[in-house]
Amino acid sequence: MQVKLLLFGEAVNIPKTNLGLGVNFVSVWMDGNGFTSASNSMGSLGYIFLETEWVDIGSLPDDKQGLFANLHGRTVTFSINPSTFFKDGGNARIAMVISVQQDGGLVDQKIEFQATSCRGVCLVSNALNFSCEMLEMEKKLAMDDTNPVLSDDAVAMAVDNAPKDDPGSTIDTPPSANA
Repeated sequence: MQVKLLLFGEAVNIPKTNLGLGVNFVSVWMDGNGFTSASNSMGSLGYIFLETEWVDIGSLPDDKQGLFANLHGRTVTFSINPSTFFKDGGNARIAMVISVQQDGGLVDQKIEFQATSCRGVCLVSNALNFSCEMLEMEKKLAMDDTNPVLSDDAVAMAVDNAPKDDPGSTIDTPPSANA
């Protein structure tokens, strides 16, 4: 199975509170089928604009292959642990979990992969953990792998607009330290 992920997100503390506010947009391609979603929680403070290369995760058992080949309408929990990088070249360990009903309980089905030579910008304080319901993308968009999803101009714009290192910033400060 071939997998590719695109993620944009930003989360900051609301000034003078311990409350974080964030948003992210995620797209994932599984063997050429594209799925997308958004969430209002990143699970970490910071800013990320991440595009992985295609990663071959090998053959999956038939039950997992069926689950992950068609994510439409499924709630997927993402755990993304990226290296800190500023404009291209970072690595990310990515896990995707789908919970399925089985014998009166939930059983987690999980795939994990390591993406190297990622494109984008990553300035987050911790690993990202969020859940969202995935929706299938239009086939034309999902199948266009002739060019990277992020153009060089888009990456440059993200770098230019990334949060600056501000001594008053709360990006690197855990929420409890800003009380």
